Amino acid sequence: MNMRTKSNLPAWLQTKNQTNLNFEKRHDFVGVNIASLSKLLHFFTNITPVYQVKSSPWLRVCSLLITSLLVLLSHDLIFLWACLLLYLGQLVFFPGNAILVIFKKYLKLIIFTAIFILPSLFLSQKADLPLFFMRISTLLLALAYFSGTTTWQQFIFALKQLHFPSVLILTLDITVKYCYLAGIYLQGSLYSIRFKTLGQKASFHLLGNLIGELYLSLKSRMNDLYQAMILRGYKLTSKNRFYPKLTKADLMPLVQLGIICLLFWWF
Repeated sequence: MNMRTKSNLPAWLQTKNQTNLNFEKRHDFVGVNIASLSKLLHFFTNITPVYQVKSSPWLRVCSLLITSLLVLLSHDLIFLWACLLLYLGQLVFFPGNAILVIFKKYLKLIIFTAIFILPSLFLSQKADLPLFFMRISTLLLALAYFSGTTTWQQFIFALKQLHFPSVLILTLDITVKYCYLAGIYLQGSLYSIRFKTLGQKASFHLLGNLIGELYLSLKSRMNDLYQAMILRGYKLTSKNRFYPKLTKADLMPLVQLGIICLLFWWF
């Protein structure tokens, strides 16, 4: 026996809902800060530079310091042009992606410097603008090249090789590590805010609360570290056994540094 059953949908399912939902585009400052913190944490934990060079880290630090000093002391545009061309010549041998990353850092440094220096520079009537711009351009390119070829770990190791004061190295090392811990804590706080305000707009007033909590957390961690160092009897009595060593890869950087010194003496 065949039985045909006919079922109709209820009335509330047959009506068409024509309601249009208008979503307001809002500035997601929580997501923006999470992305920025991820880049910062990657910078602190990255053990490989943008481009791996074979020269010794201590030689790169010395080259940066000597070049910066000579550039600041020089009043000749030809010398500054020569230094700029030497750094650009070194970048020619880098791969394209490494050059792009270094130039991005270079542009960020220029923008950051221009915000703080240019207003006071244009108010001064005795400033030599071409000389100033050449100095700043050369210094920032040298700094971008150094940051693109040297990591924080290599920089700390170079300071140990050059026998910088142990207190300075320890302070710098702890500062870098606590910046990383602060980034981790702040990133976790931002993730918790995002999960708690899902589908809602996060208030900008939370920024002050986050800064306060971050300060209290870091202060507590520093006190704990200080107490631990006292209980363990920590003293800066360990002998530094790292010394500068020359390798075959240091020949070209030494020649380039010598050329810069000769050009400074010549001009």
